[in-house]
Amino acid sequence: MAHENLKFTLNLKKNDTWQPVYGGQHHGTFYMIYIMIHNYEEIEIVKGQKAYSFECSFRLQNFRGAITIGLNDFRNHKFAVEESDGNTENILNFNLEVKPFKKQDYLNNIQIPIEKPIESGLIAVFNVFITAPPDFLFNPEDLDNSTYINPYTHLRDGDQYIDVAFRRNGSEEQFRPPKDMGWGKYGFCIPDVCVFE
Repeated sequence: MAHENLKFTLNLKKNDTWQPVYGGQHHGTFYMIYIMIHNYEEIEIVKGQKAYSFECSFRLQNFRGAITIGLNDFRNHKFAVEESDGNTENILNFNLEVKPFKKQDYLNNIQIPIEKPIESGLIAVFNVFITAPPDFLFNPEDLDNSTYINPYTHLRDGDQYIDVAFRRNGSEEQFRPPKDMGWGKYGFCIPDVCVFE
């Protein structure tokens, strides 16, 4: 079985349970992100038109590693349509920010208006945006005076620094510097896919 077929399951009715949605390792720390679904309801906006409301909280648990990773923000969500082998599938994308050297384990009572119903079998992807370390530790414009070198953007080589860049193996594309790790075209393979029961 291919790793992309392995998914966490989410149950809208488990209102008192932290359900896993993401596992990752950044800056040497392994952590998991969980969701607690407080409420999901259908709302009639005008006669015949419906919207949906989703209320949840997120929790980040650091498991191993010296650097604390913290929740920074819930960015947004959006539905996307993917086509594969002639089939189309709706995917609900949740976008979260985490930050190294930040102690914030919870984002509580996030209200999410959703334009489509959450039905059994709906795929949800939790995109995690890893922001740069705090400016007082890492300044990409003044690496000599930084007390921490972000390993996702720079490497130290004595008195010099090397910019980190990525491209897919075998590609003829130019190397691109990572704007933020775990976000975009050259992210790493991580457990971040869920399916609603």
